Amino acid sequence: MKKPDIKFRVLIIGRANAGKTSILQRVCDTTESPEIYRQVRGRRKRRGEHNITDELIFTNHDGYLFHDSRGIESGSEDELKVIKDFIREKSTEKRLRDRLHAIWYCIPMDNQRPSLDLKYFSSICLDRNVPLIAVFTKYDQFKDDIEIRLEDDGVANWKTEAPTEAERVFQEEYLGKLGETPQFVRLESMHEAGKRCTELLEKTANALSDDVVAVMLLAVQRGNLELSVKRAVKRYVTLYRVRKSLTCGVGLAPC
Repeated sequence: MKKPDIKFRVLIIGRANAGKTSILQRVCDTTESPEIYRQVRGRRKRRGEHNITDELIFTNHDGYLFHDSRGIESGSEDELKVIKDFIREKSTEKRLRDRLHAIWYCIPMDNQRPSLDLKYFSSICLDRNVPLIAVFTKYDQFKDDIEIRLEDDGVANWKTEAPTEAERVFQEEYLGKLGETPQFVRLESMHEAGKRCTELLEKTANALSDDVVAVMLLAVQRGNLELSVKRAVKRYVTLYRVRKSLTCGVGLAPC
């Protein structure tokens, strides 16, 4: 029997040096670079440099199809239009396998002026069927920077005060700029081989509709059995609670 060709498609957005490649490598548990393919007359051809429409595929885990925005640091209208047009086109594809399933919007925490990275988050995708996850990268460096600042400012208990100050700055100057209740994760040390992005995958799965979750789990189950099991357990518990709430009190099941 022919194996079903199921893919999970993700657009990763962020400026150069935001840690995008490291995140994709950790998701696919590899240190290799992805191969780049471009659709030409319906056939996939390998490329060198890539643009947003090209597919980035890791050979050890081809259940994922990644697209890269190639950087948004210039903030030009033409650059943003390319990204928005791509999202609009891929989010309305007829076939589920051809659609854009999720967006990971990377915001590096080593940037002392994050306004440009934060500026376009809420307007980059207006289709609520495509989950938009804010991915705060290099969070470990951000915490180190907070410690250094407190020590330089002569704060007596700078080591003890640093976690509280880091959380305050993060909430006020980063997360608070993204609008109401954004989906987000904070990632550390993604440059280290062996690190995983379990929280990012779980956050993505939780934001997806059930039909897209099924695609995701089938596409990635070889590389993330833990995610598949957690999602299956969560789905079972949800169905159990719904069934119990429907039957409780009407004589069909005990409360």
